[in-house]
Amino acid sequence: MRDITEKVSYLQGLSEGLNISEGSPQGKIISGILSVLEELSDAVVNLQWEMDEFREYVESIDDDLFDLEESIYDDEDLIEVECQHCGEELVFDADILEDDDVIEVICPNCNEVVYINDGSFDYDPVYIDDDLEDQATDSTR
Repeated sequence: MRDITEKVSYLQGLSEGLNISEGSPQGKIISGILSVLEELSDAVVNLQWEMDEFREYVESIDDDLFDLEESIYDDEDLIEVECQHCGEELVFDADILEDDDVIEVICPNCNEVVYINDGSFDYDPVYIDDDLEDQATDSTR
């Protein structure tokens, strides 16, 4: 972004070196253009700085959210199911399997029933383990 500021400053210096009079019609136009370029250059530099600050802030929020998700989901047994209609991956609490009431898990993407705990679904959902190394070890055996 400094390149823009430097280029505008260079053009302003050229304008002054050529003794372009601001009283002439051409001088007024060139002076106005250089003034607008300087304002645009400042605005772009400010936007870049704000964007860098915003990027750092979002990365910080993302890190905090990741930590929060880990602390919340570490204590729960979760089940991962793929929607047969749209392919969306859904995660829900394993306690649903043992609940006495009939509970339907509905895909938020296509609004289709993905799982019902009444025994009507004949596939086994995948349990999400806290330790991914156990899964890797089991799959290599």
